[in-house]
Amino acid sequence: MKVCIIGAGDAGAIAALQVRRLNSEAQVDVFSRREELGCNPCEIPLVLNGAVSKWEDLYRGYRITSFYEKRNIGLHLNSEVTDILTDERKIIANGKTYDYDKAILALGATPIAPPFSGLDNRSEFALSTDIADGRALEDAIVKHSSAAIIGGGFVALEIAEALKARGYSKVHVLVRRDIMRAHLDEDVADKLKQFLVERGVDLILPARIERISSKNGKKSVILPDQELEIDFIFFGIGAEPNVKLAQKMGLQLGETGGIVVNQYLQTSEPDIYAIGDCMENWDMIIGSKRRHQLATNAIRTGYIAGRNAVLGNKISYRGTVMPFITKILDYQVGAVGFTEREAREKGIETASTTVNTPYLREPRRGKPAWYKLIADRRAQTLIGAQLVSEEIVSGTIDKIAVAIASKMPLIELVQIDSCYSPHVQEDQIAVPIQRLIDELG
Repeated sequence: MKVCIIGAGDAGAIAALQVRRLNSEAQVDVFSRREELGCNPCEIPLVLNGAVSKWEDLYRGYRITSFYEKRNIGLHLNSEVTDILTDERKIIANGKTYDYDKAILALGATPIAPPFSGLDNRSEFALSTDIADGRALEDAIVKHSSAAIIGGGFVALEIAEALKARGYSKVHVLVRRDIMRAHLDEDVADKLKQFLVERGVDLILPARIERISSKNGKKSVILPDQELEIDFIFFGIGAEPNVKLAQKMGLQLGETGGIVVNQYLQTSEPDIYAIGDCMENWDMIIGSKRRHQLATNAIRTGYIAGRNAVLGNKISYRGTVMPFITKILDYQVGAVGFTEREAREKGIETASTTVNTPYLREPRRGKPAWYKLIADRRAQTLIGAQLVSEEIVSGTIDKIAVAIASKMPLIELVQIDSCYSPHVQEDQIAVPIQRLIDELG
């Protein structure tokens, strides 16, 4: 069996690993147009803020070439796949031809380049899974002392935190609508905005950028009521799925711009799968199409496609409930499911409750937490949650993710047994769930 995987990020690496585990005789080739193996954009800020001392500390597991060598997987760096000949089952990379029985597209995504006038590709940065982007940004950070960050997603805010950790006095964050809008409703985002402002971040929203210019070695961001003069600009406004190769092959693209896949992650060509950031995803709540470009989803879909390519479509992908977590300043921010705004836009009648918990483990210096839970009023099931706390919130997000995915009624969810000890963080979702049940009657 011959399997060709285009893309050596998380999705492609996990797919290759599964193929090798299931078929020790298979010929597995992984292609990447980059010079070296990549890294998740969410890990790059750890080096930028000084929490991790050097880039090499991020290289582990499938991010080092020995991972492929030990498993007899062909890794082709600096090797761009320019065509896939589906009738002949061949791929073309750097002018060479490779046969395949199954192919897996793990093409990733590219940071969005905004259409502002005055951009010149000097002192303008973004992050992808290419470690070269991180190194270029680090060089700028150590040379300068002021920056404008355009965008309000989690990567943008993590870069703002990194700059403050590096002693930057001027960190401007310009957001068109609201911060972390894909994950947080306005009432929860307001709490995070308060923390950012208290830490000296100049948060400008809604920001309407008229143009960007360069003069005297500086960048200028011109707004209707002010002009910001800074050393460099970071763009964190999302990423577009890489689909040029798929378009060239004639694969079907979806309404979100990603590659259409079925429940087995097959594209419109049955012998070709698509995974990770380049695929069109869907939610498990109502099945609506969406982009979900996170490492966790890349790993999940890579696992499924790799095994399906060998076993013959034994595993169905059900979609995502969009679990998410990050750390901004001292606060962990977690979310799962729909925001209340998105749920209403999709025609769901909602009920929600927001709880500012008392101090957890107060005698042991515990921290407060802000919880928002969102329910489908008619189905009386949980469809979303948002948490902000200095305590760890990942366990709660994961618990809620399982409840949303299984469409568990609230009255059953509130009865789940939970562990407790005064020495560790308490499970705080019982109180907001009880309030939701009371509201629903």
